[in-house]
Amino acid sequence: MSIETDPPQLAAPDGLISRSHLGIEPFALYRPGSLADAASMIAAGAWAHAGGIDVAQRLRNGEAAPALVPLCKPGRGSPSGLEVLDEISLDQGVLFMGAAVTHARIETDPLVRTVRPDLADAWRTIGNVRIRSTGTLGGNLMAFDSGYDAAPILAAAGAELIFMEPDGSERRCAVADRPRDRLLVGCEVPLAGRVVYDRSLKPVASVAVGDDHIAIGCAYPTVEVLPDGAANTAAARAALGALPDPTDDVFASAAYRRRVIDVLAGRCLELHTAGAVNGGGLSSDGAYPPDASRSEVIAAAGQPAESLSDDSVDIELRLNGDPFSASTPPSEMLVDTIRSRAGLGGTRVGCDQAVCGACTVLVDGEPTASCSTFAWQSDGRDVLTIESGHMAAAGGLSAGPAAALPTVQQAFAELSAFQCGYCTPGLILTASALLARHPDPDRTTICDWLDSNVCRCTGYLMVIEAVEAAAAALRSPSRPMHGGTT
Repeated sequence: MSIETDPPQLAAPDGLISRSHLGIEPFALYRPGSLADAASMIAAGAWAHAGGIDVAQRLRNGEAAPALVPLCKPGRGSPSGLEVLDEISLDQGVLFMGAAVTHARIETDPLVRTVRPDLADAWRTIGNVRIRSTGTLGGNLMAFDSGYDAAPILAAAGAELIFMEPDGSERRCAVADRPRDRLLVGCEVPLAGRVVYDRSLKPVASVAVGDDHIAIGCAYPTVEVLPDGAANTAAARAALGALPDPTDDVFASAAYRRRVIDVLAGRCLELHTAGAVNGGGLSSDGAYPPDASRSEVIAAAGQPAESLSDDSVDIELRLNGDPFSASTPPSEMLVDTIRSRAGLGGTRVGCDQAVCGACTVLVDGEPTASCSTFAWQSDGRDVLTIESGHMAAAGGLSAGPAAALPTVQQAFAELSAFQCGYCTPGLILTASALLARHPDPDRTTICDWLDSNVCRCTGYLMVIEAVEAAAAALRSPSRPMHGGTT
């Protein structure tokens, strides 16, 4: 599939469109040939790009990037010479997680769930299903947003961050001391210990309690890390009492934040004390689970950095099962490629901030915010839009989320799970991905997957019932859908 005509000029010629992806200023795109190449570019001022949601946000807010350095290739792996960024592995009693590992992978990875299940449990609370499938450990840390979750969780766990200098040497530091202008390779987390994390009162405060540290997010300009944790409760409570005044802003007063910190920290300390001391890293015979040691974090010999282009990038993907190719500016978002170049209008632009879900498409089966995903990130990947339902119904697509799509669409229609319809494509696609992974989800799972798909019309109950009915129909094709499964 290809469209020969060029889409209309999307950027305003007279300057930025406030907080819109249409106003992103042009930038160069470079593919590093090794970790040292990437480290040199980032030290010189280029921006690292892994999941890219925060990069897109900074660009749409008016910042200008001299160049982006992609750390993930199409299909989610790292480019040749940067494979360590995509690793999760054990090495001499520590868990290594690379900077380009996604939140969803940390949440579900068998090794993480075996040796540090507390980290996997904490990670499943981060963001929404689109953020978790696209966002990365490194992107979350290097956004330097005190309201983000990776920094307090890892600081409470006593993690050590590994950076690379332009000359290929390592720099190791605590989470609170991470530099802004260096390439983050990944982090090492001790296997012993446990973290309890509570983000239920964000954006007022979040608290992570580990054996030896307490970390506080949201309440200060940077994450506040205390030197005592659940292993010394008395010292931890004394350190909490000596905290400086939190931020006083539109979200909460300093006094209210202080009260929330005390409540969350007390709750986490109690939960930590009630739970197992060790995170689950040892097998019954006291040995670490077998796994290949991670590779040396050194500058790999590679090709020189490649300039992909200042003006255009050639991409080839499968769009709704058909080949699609285009030449796009580096700054073009996937939503514009789909709507303007492919002429598929079912993918909508809503908040333009990766929050509302109207722009959701499935990239390799994962819900993805197309308003915050550059078109070149989809190169070599499978992209499904709501229009793929017609092909699936005709038998053209018969696997994964596409196979569930016609049934989900029918359930939404029969059970009145939409009104104006603007958010409906994103809801249906997300629900189809959910049912491909969880054929019999309970309501908690359904709400977890759909809670960030904003609908101003239905009240959501009909949506939940439609997903339940579609799940039942997929399990038992002869079962009628009317009435839901309440």
